[in-house]
Amino acid sequence: MPPANPYNKYIKQYQTSNITTATPEKLMILLFDGALQFLQKAKTAIAENNLKERSENIEGARKIIRELMRTIDLENGNDVAKKLFRLYNKMAMNLIKANVQRSSDKIDEVIVDITNIRWGFQKAIEIQNGTITVEEAMKEMPQNSLEHPASREDNNNAG
Repeated sequence: MPPANPYNKYIKQYQTSNITTATPEKLMILLFDGALQFLQKAKTAIAENNLKERSENIEGARKIIRELMRTIDLENGNDVAKKLFRLYNKMAMNLIKANVQRSSDKIDEVIVDITNIRWGFQKAIEIQNGTITVEEAMKEMPQNSLEHPASREDNNNAG
């Protein structure tokens, strides 16, 4: 086992300070980033056939997604809020399937969804702060958001 990092105490203090002083918008971004870290670790655990690590990391990501679901005001929200809630729910279900099936593919689907939602939140923050325009944000839109299999599935079911 490698020796303990002498800076771990300071790293933890920095992280705690970062969270306690963050704006609600920044906290959302931190939640997305945390979920993505859990998902990457889960993929590694699947590749290494590590049942405990796989389950713990998938559950960590699922808890974050459930927390994100709780932030949505369905009573006062519009159609976008309801669609986002359904997408989060689909991601949570995919993580249960990923854990049972030991499926990196299901995890990859969730990674694409979270990455796209995170991108949208980040751009909304930048637009609200005046650091970028809507037009500039649209030019930066990730291409994978248009190619996600679930979006094709949703479009096929709509017609």
